[in-house]
Amino acid sequence: MAKYLKQWVRAFGGIYLTVFLLASLFLLVLFATFAQVDFGIYEANQRYFSSWFVWMDSIPIFLGGYSIGLLLVVNLILSHATKFKFKFNYLGIFLIHFGLILLIFGSGVTSFFGQEMQIDIKEKSTKSYVIFPTLFEFVIIDQFSNTTKDLLYVYSIDQLKKGVSFKGIEIKLTRYYENAIINQRGIESLKYSQLGQFYKLISLPKTYKMDERNVPGFELSLTNNSRLDYFIFWGGSSIYQELNIDGQKYLFKLRPKRKYLPFSLYLKDFVKTDYQGTDTPQQFISYINLNTYEGEIPYKIEMNHPLRYNGYTFFQSSFTEDETTSVFQVVKNPSWQIPYLSSLLIVIGLFIQMIISMKRTKP
Repeated sequence: MAKYLKQWVRAFGGIYLTVFLLASLFLLVLFATFAQVDFGIYEANQRYFSSWFVWMDSIPIFLGGYSIGLLLVVNLILSHATKFKFKFNYLGIFLIHFGLILLIFGSGVTSFFGQEMQIDIKEKSTKSYVIFPTLFEFVIIDQFSNTTKDLLYVYSIDQLKKGVSFKGIEIKLTRYYENAIINQRGIESLKYSQLGQFYKLISLPKTYKMDERNVPGFELSLTNNSRLDYFIFWGGSSIYQELNIDGQKYLFKLRPKRKYLPFSLYLKDFVKTDYQGTDTPQQFISYINLNTYEGEIPYKIEMNHPLRYNGYTFFQSSFTEDETTSVFQVVKNPSWQIPYLSSLLIVIGLFIQMIISMKRTKP
């Protein structure tokens, strides 16, 4: 048993596996680059790098970024355990490999736990939540049970597909469109309630363009004892539909997924400066107040000068045509410092190894 274990350790720590994994990584990057033409950067990243395997329909055809990264980490660790000696002459190589392991580990943490969000704030207004532009949620809002704040009941698309129960009403998704648009009906439909009586959903092909996004829509059935109602919802609609249960009114809607922050942002002023004689922005600056439990903090956000607070980074992204609303890209990355540390270790390791090699070549 110990003999076979040693053989497996040597195999997984061997140079042949290293060469195979590096070649696989090269091919993966190549395939992902070609795939960006058809699927865009985000979708290509999800299919090739943020996955264990690359799939064709339901068949895995190649190793994904997660698999290659994990095997590289195992290979580096076992190669040190079986081949390298902990001597000063190997210090540079050890630091280089440790830096690579740390870099791969940081990439995995970013992929699993990193979040990319967005927030748009109109001048003289405050917001305390960010949205995920590509993710949507179904929310039911109780405005009357609590006098100080709304009560939210949030359900994912997957939960609706399985069916959920709310206050004795069975809610189930009956039809789902990954990308859709809403359009007026030519004639009133009595099958549907409220919005669905006058509007219908039209399915659209999924888009992968950088300047477009997929806006989902679906139909829901609501069963209360023997009564059956049908509703339609579209993620791009600003309309909240109403649901009455035992004389109490609830609002419900399909909207981009929200994440509420433990602080809020108030936009005092947005300033855009154009290049002389053109409409091309030279710079645009947002003057905000960061409202926290400790108090109010004034801050200026501009290009290459983001706001970092409580693990969130707010980048100045864009603005609306009327120049009264500022749009920020929001990133939460718990491992953002790891690439700097790993790069430093690799540079130090290369420097030490260079010095050791120079000493060896001296006559």
